[in-house]
Amino acid sequence: RPSLPPSPMLDLALGVALYAQPPHVKFPGLAAVAIARSLLRKRRRRAETNSTSDSESIGDGVELRWKGLTSALHKKRTRKTKSDADAPRVILSEVSGVARPGRFLALLGPSGSGKTSLLNALAGQTPYDVKLRLTGALAFNGVAVDGGDAHRERVAYVRQQDVFYSELTVRETLVNAAKMRDVADVDAETEKILRAVGLTKCADSRVGDQKTRGGISGGERKRLALACELVGNAKAIVCADEPTSGLDAFQAQRVVASLKKLCKSDDAASGNTRRTVIASVHQPRSSIVSMFDDVCVLAHGRVVYCGPLEDTVCAKWFAAQGFPIPSNANVAEFLVDLASVDATDAESELKSAARVDDLCDAWSCEGAAFVTKHAREGSATSLMTKIASPFKAMSARANGSEASLTLLDETSDDAKTEKGEKGVSTSAAKTKKKRPIGRRAGFFGQLLLLAKRSWRQVRRDGRTNKVRLITSLNSAAVFGSIFWKLGLGQTAIQDRCGLLQVSAINAAMAALMKTISSFTSEKTIVDRERASGAYDIVPYLIGKIVAELPAGAFFPLCFGAVVFPMAGLNSGTDGVTKNLPFPSFLTSPRFLKFAATIVVESFASSAMGLAVSAFAPSTEAAVAMGPAVMVMFIVFGGYYVNAENVPVAFRWITKCSLIKHSFAGLCVNEFAGLDFEPSRDGGLRGDTKHGEEVLERLGFGDETVQSCLRKQLDVLGFWYATTLYVLEKNAPRFQKIESSDEKDVASKTRAEAESDVRAGVQSPKGTNDESRNDELFRDASDAAEATS
Repeated sequence: RPSLPPSPMLDLALGVALYAQPPHVKFPGLAAVAIARSLLRKRRRRAETNSTSDSESIGDGVELRWKGLTSALHKKRTRKTKSDADAPRVILSEVSGVARPGRFLALLGPSGSGKTSLLNALAGQTPYDVKLRLTGALAFNGVAVDGGDAHRERVAYVRQQDVFYSELTVRETLVNAAKMRDVADVDAETEKILRAVGLTKCADSRVGDQKTRGGISGGERKRLALACELVGNAKAIVCADEPTSGLDAFQAQRVVASLKKLCKSDDAASGNTRRTVIASVHQPRSSIVSMFDDVCVLAHGRVVYCGPLEDTVCAKWFAAQGFPIPSNANVAEFLVDLASVDATDAESELKSAARVDDLCDAWSCEGAAFVTKHAREGSATSLMTKIASPFKAMSARANGSEASLTLLDETSDDAKTEKGEKGVSTSAAKTKKKRPIGRRAGFFGQLLLLAKRSWRQVRRDGRTNKVRLITSLNSAAVFGSIFWKLGLGQTAIQDRCGLLQVSAINAAMAALMKTISSFTSEKTIVDRERASGAYDIVPYLIGKIVAELPAGAFFPLCFGAVVFPMAGLNSGTDGVTKNLPFPSFLTSPRFLKFAATIVVESFASSAMGLAVSAFAPSTEAAVAMGPAVMVMFIVFGGYYVNAENVPVAFRWITKCSLIKHSFAGLCVNEFAGLDFEPSRDGGLRGDTKHGEEVLERLGFGDETVQSCLRKQLDVLGFWYATTLYVLEKNAPRFQKIESSDEKDVASKTRAEAESDVRAGVQSPKGTNDESRNDELFRDASDAAEATS
């Protein structure tokens, strides 16, 4: 992976070794390693970008071709057999096609047909898996690419999950995305994108989320996700994974209309006048189907049809196969029905599966030749088809009088001619220029933007802040009531230790659970933005920590300000809180040390929550892991088990326990210099006279408040470093396309060939037929472009 060194385990061992050194060695060493890693990452990124940018001339649009894309998930070998236990699960099988600039390609098919898998392969977003093998060829304007970082930088990928910072407005979200990509005129770029996707009316509305009310609608969230990917004029290809799922018919049409508008934008100055749009669409209505230029119908990972939709080619092809398209029918629904297998009973399943196999075999054998022959013949009737299409009328009626949704190229010939004359002067200049490659802000620019974004999210999250404040005050009031005005008797020693222990546990658990609940959902946003190359993980983590410092310190301070005077804790050298008026204890050194101890512990617990959330695959797993780790720290926290009695094998837990260091600091701050009264029986039970005796009994005789704070800071730094390492190690990693040549096919064993036949993979002979058909399909695509 380009963003990581060759050996992550060696990097982890080096970091742990440096962190165990004294401060004068630890901090310079860690800084040197961080700088070296940053320089190597920039050098690798620059080399990869230069190797592709010099050879790829984008010009006016991008043509994306793919040939023989095959995705198979292989099983692990077993001890009983030397071969694979089962045949590989084929997800895509020899899929070929082309997507042209200025045209909308829709991926259709039933559930499980491979639409998302194909879209991920074209966008370079296939998640990495050791058992997955992705083979084939992908060409970007005639230049072969493997789906790496350079290819992903040119593709705007809109995922099904549209997660954003809920407290930011639509405009602020888009402005942050523009600044991350170092756009020159941020305001102008933001307004242009808002108009392009139709978000001007809700630009100043809060984004919101599914748990809160008052945010934008689902369709607006889909368009916002599209806008964030398009900002910066660097995306020549737009890939959207089921952008209409979960939306009503009207909102779905608005989203598709926004995608259709991107195919042929009127903004000649941006250089994005002919974007290539590819989208997987589920259950489109008739007015949405009328916006499609080309379709690629999939069934079980194989191609049923791939070519123009509005021309007569599609209708003639399926009529030749014995399935004529009914008049005034939804073409998409008809095609999906043909590509589906009816599993209601055994007979229907066999019959429908045979129909799907026949259609796929027919397309692989003669589909490209058929499209080549009939595409030119249909050029004379394509204009009449567009005018008389019932789907166009449906789209016009559905759009009503709102002109912003009429994006179906219904302008007059005079207007088109006028636009063509205006564009002649700039077309030659644009073809000489390369499309600007997406840039990123520098380290400090990223740090400032990410810190401001995190601060806005924390500051505006009023509901969460109110709940945290009420919880802190409630816990302080309960503890203060239970341990009300502790005296100096012998029984008060145990009470003071118990109060200090529960205070440390409360501060730690509150910070831990809040971080786990918030960061697991935020990690989805971070992974998506890092996959698009928006920023690095170091400025993000630093900015998040800095932005959350005020809130992280405020709530523990509120807890301490209430429980400290109510319990009557030690606030002076020889006295207690009851000897001081109410405001005076806030400035006493004892209270300041008490507050500093629980605040630093809260930060350390929050850092541990970040590490756990970064490691856990889901929110449920993080919620299960966090308290389990904290329970271990509580057990070895110095109250239940004395540090001197801990077995040697577990003493490292005592040194890592943030509860233990916090509890030790609170005890030293409370019992140092405190004298207790003798018991009523005259000390026959062995009374404790001085607080230092209590510290010796607990094993804290050599500790000071300052030493406990230093140890907590070490734990804090360790968890932050662990978070950084885990986030880098678990960074989004994607599968590259391997080239499949004849040597790979010829080297197949007999058992593998039989497995491929059972799984539906074509034989080498079929591969050669596919190669010939691909050449024919290229001619058919040229004919389709001339027709349009």
